[in-house]
Amino acid sequence: MSTVDMERYWMWLCSCPKLYRNTILALTEYFGSPKGVYEADTRQLLAWKKLGNDEMTAWVNELTVYKETTGTAQAEELLKSRGLQFVSRQSDAFPSKLRDLVDCPFGLFYRGHLPDPEVPSVSVVGARRCSSYGEQAAKVIGEALAGEGYQVISGMACGIDGAAQIACVEAGGSSYAVLGCGADNCYPPENRSLYRELPARGGIISEYPPGTPPLRAHFPNRNRIIAMLSDAVIIVEAREKSGSLITADMALDQGKEVYAVPGRFNDALSYGCNRLIDQGAGIVLSAGSLLDNLATSLNLRRLISPEEEQMREDAAHRAQIRLMESMGEDEKKVYSALDTSARDVDEIARASGLTLLQTMNALLGLQLKHCAMEVSKNRYSLKLAS
Repeated sequence: MSTVDMERYWMWLCSCPKLYRNTILALTEYFGSPKGVYEADTRQLLAWKKLGNDEMTAWVNELTVYKETTGTAQAEELLKSRGLQFVSRQSDAFPSKLRDLVDCPFGLFYRGHLPDPEVPSVSVVGARRCSSYGEQAAKVIGEALAGEGYQVISGMACGIDGAAQIACVEAGGSSYAVLGCGADNCYPPENRSLYRELPARGGIISEYPPGTPPLRAHFPNRNRIIAMLSDAVIIVEAREKSGSLITADMALDQGKEVYAVPGRFNDALSYGCNRLIDQGAGIVLSAGSLLDNLATSLNLRRLISPEEEQMREDAAHRAQIRLMESMGEDEKKVYSALDTSARDVDEIARASGLTLLQTMNALLGLQLKHCAMEVSKNRYSLKLAS
């Protein structure tokens, strides 16, 4: 059988709804190949059904209906109609980094492109309900990674994931989203703009067939793919029990570098990151130090030399001095009262010793100077420098 024909049979089998990896493994072991499954008649499927339990019976019934309605041509047409491509594990185009997974998927559905195996990849993940500090940190990291030529891999989730990927794309970098649903399903819908941009700037990847909904059980599985496709993993914000920590654990199991952005010791969103650092994860002190550490750990040469980095730091320091010199007295007081976490305008006024009107005027001036931002109505924070 030609490689092209074998690829079609894999595509057909992996496209079957509700047929997960372990069942595909059992089917191909019993029938010898995906073609053997495709050609099996009802009697043979019923014989295989005796090997399993009630859950297996349900899968066989699902497969029987699928076989009666969908051939390889119809499955291929469905993919094309939804703008998707497929690659099986037996193809040379399949991501080589995934092949060492014990539970490596038999195939991937994707829109756009797959990550370039010759380009280093870094995943940036974290809390969905993140703080303004975490969101800003994710953006700074995503932009920095893009500027250094890294591919950014994440889950396109709300919060940290989406913030890092949006910043990467806006900076002209390449980013890839691994979904816990079909690659034709934009989840979460809040990131539809990013979903539309990614195919041109990278890709959208899933091991689940078209039409698969975002079920909760899918996300730990997709995390293993995020971890395995990456050369290093960065956790920006994570609670004590967080899916991001699952990604970090998987990365460590696979021998990958793990970094974490530190946070305040009494902040629940920083507990997971601080614990990782306590356990030996790399600490992200700045975008520059992160890039240096990545270059060292991945045995790469920084695209930006140490001399250029020092020049940038000196320029940033001079810019900070000019910024402070440009501030009025009220602006300096309000600037000192701001934090990386959002604070209510009344709280800022009390801390600065100014009236509410003086505080609002000062905040407006600081926003025009790009050193403060309104996170939500009447809540402000410092704006982190890139």
